[in-house]
Formats: sequence, C-alpha cells, structure tokens
Amino acid sequence: MKEIDKEKSLVIQNKAIVNFTKFQLNITKKLLKREANEWLGEAEKFIQEEAYAEAIDACMKALEIKPDNSKAYRISGVARMLIGDTADALEDFEEAIKISPTDITTYLERGYLHYDLADYANAIKDFSTIIEIQPTHADAWYSRAYAKYELKQFAEAIKDFTETISLKPDHVEAWYNRGYTKFDLKNYRGAITDFTETIKLQPNHQNAYANRGEARYYVGHVRDAISDYTIVLRRDAEAANAWYNRGVAHTDLLNYTEALFDLEKALSLDHPGASIAIKKVEKAIEMKRIRNNK
Repeated sequence: MKEIDKEKSLVIQNKAIVNFTKFQLNITKKLLKREANEWLGEAEKFIQEEAYAEAIDACMKALEIKPDNSKAYRISGVARMLIGDTADALEDFEEAIKISPTDITTYLERGYLHYDLADYANAIKDFSTIIEIQPTHADAWYSRAYAKYELKQFAEAIKDFTETISLKPDHVEAWYNRGYTKFDLKNYRGAITDFTETIKLQPNHQNAYANRGEARYYVGHVRDAISDYTIVLRRDAEAANAWYNRGVAHTDLLNYTEALFDLEKALSLDHPGASIAIKKVEKAIEMKRIRNNK
C-alpha cells in the first residue's frame, strides 16, 4: 500500500482553501459591485425626477460599498451642480477624474459647470482634454467653440464650429453659431450662408431668420431682409426687434406707411429705438409733403 505524502497532501489542501477563498471573494466583489451599481441606477433615476438630494445620498451609498467608483463621484457632482452647490460639485468631479483620468463624460460635465460659472478658460481646458482623448467628439469641439466665443476669440471659435460641422454636418446650432460669430466679425455674406444652412436643417429656426434678415440688410439686400423679418413676425407677433428692423428696412425703401405701422408696433412692445425711428419717418414724410407742395 502506497503511503500518503502528508506534506504534499497539506499543500494540496492549502491550495484548495486558497482557491475557495478567492472564489468566495470574487463572488463577494461581484455582489458588492452589483449593489453599488444598483445605487447608481437609483441615483440616475433621482436626477431625472429632480430629486437631487436623494441622488447624492444614493451616490454616497455606492461609495461606501466601492470607494473608488468614479461614476458615483460624477453623478454626485452632477446632482450638486444642479442644486447650485458648485464648490462640492467641482470636488466630486476632481475625485472622479483622479480615479478615471480618461473619463470623457466627467470632463464634459465639469466643462459645462465651468462654462456656467463664466470660467471659460477652464471650460476650454476640459473640452480640450476630451478632444485630446477622442478627437472625433463633436460636442467637445462645439462646446469649446462656444467658450472661445465668450472670450471673444472669434476666429478660433469659427475653427471649432467648423470642425464640429465636419464631424456632424447636421449639427444645427454649430451652423447657426458659426453664422452668428461671422456676423460679429462683419462677415455678413458668410453669416447669410450659415444661417441659410441652419434654416435648411431646421426650417422653424426663428433666430436664423431674424439674424439672416439683419445680415441681408447690411449687405444691401433690403427686400430679402424684409422677407425674413416677415417670416419671424408670422410666427411671433411679439418679436419687437423684427417689427423694428422691418420698419427701418421699409424706411430705407421709402415705404413710409409700412414703416410707421411696423415701428409703432415695435414701440407698443417697448423697443428702445422705436420712438426715435418714428420721429425720423415723420420728419421724412413732412419733408416729402413740403417738396410736393412747392
């Protein structure tokens, strides 16, 4: 009969115990991860329901189970941001980034917060980090463009809007805001092109019609400008600027009756320039009457 090697048997038994322990630990980790994820699911639901304090509590529960859960810090940061607790929100986003330095969503949320705080330089840093990690992230290009616009970096903003459009040609607001930026640079023809593309993509875009009208006016296409203002007014009879701008355009075309009608509507809507514009039209009408009586 073969004798049992007690030392070898002990090694086998010890390995079995170790393996069983590891197996139990793996099960425990999976259960804990599942429980943490369940809390995060609850937190996301609370945010959708605008129950932000409850969302933060759910994130804290998840972090008690899994302290290195970057998503928990991110969701907590979003909830804190939405209740105006910006200092703690920034701390949560910072913790999330320490744990997951390439988490694009956290950089995006923190970038939005920096933007809302008018901290455009730091917003640009966060959006730039996203672009470094994922150069095809259209929202990061668009958001960085917007922040650059706020810093009056118009040429740089146009470049980023253009990159957004190259990545996402149907990005309506990229077309519109590039046009708006061109307008600020007095590139009215370029603005008209972008506003027209905006309207093609979204035919009910009121601001695109209104601003295309102004751009058309500045390049001397006064009748086309009137057409755009008219479209705006058909959809929104309370648009004081459109009444005023159409009145000014009618004045340039010597359509004094139409001009007075529009400018008086603008005045009734408290447009600050309407009163002076009406006096100019009335003076022009009087001068015309005097000339006709000679």
